[in-house]
Amino acid sequence: MASAGQAKMESEIKAFQALQKDKQDKQQQYSRLNGQYNENDMVLKELNLLEEDANVYKLVGPVLLTQDLDEARSNVEKRIQYIGDEMKRTQNHVNDLESRMEEKKAKVGAMQQQQQAAKAAAQGKQQQQQVAQ
Repeated sequence: MASAGQAKMESEIKAFQALQKDKQDKQQQYSRLNGQYNENDMVLKELNLLEEDANVYKLVGPVLLTQDLDEARSNVEKRIQYIGDEMKRTQNHVNDLESRMEEKKAKVGAMQQQQQAAKAAAQGKQQQQQVAQ
């Protein structure tokens, strides 16, 4: 029975470690998204500083193409919106992973306490048997 409990605890620990890795990956993804968001926000600020008759160019492959200023602003605003939505989704996923990790942590802690109590009870029985002899 002790080995079944040990196997269950090891399974829970592996699940906890998998959640940790997933959380770390999502946090890295959030960090990349945050960098992209800041970069696009700076681009939008720069576009807003331009006069209406300014030339705006877009790099497409090795070629610079002219682009309408309003179109460029609109594209950057849409990109910012999309990245912001992805950031929220990723943060919600991280929060979900954290709560699941807490549940696993509590479950493993309870299992460890049960094993320690069973071990202490077994040692107590063994000592009683030795005293009785």
